[in-house]
Amino acid sequence: MTIRCARCERESEGLTQAPLPTELGRRIQGSICPSCWQEWLRQQVILINEYRLNLIDRQARAALEGQMRQFLNLPDSDQP
Repeated sequence: MTIRCARCERESEGLTQAPLPTELGRRIQGSICPSCWQEWLRQQVILINEYRLNLIDRQARAALEGQMRQFLNLPDSDQP
């Protein structure tokens, strides 16, 4: 499936499967290219380590998801 990446705005093959088992994961699969997803995974590790996020904590996960949406240029689904 060819997509136009929401982050880099290039035409590319999409991810072969959703990276998360949620609606957000399906949105990522349909709008983010594999290279931008790999960039996010590297950035995610940096953020987790820098801010010492405990991903068991719901607020930490929500903060990381917000950073991911911003990094990947994916607005909240309830925004236009």
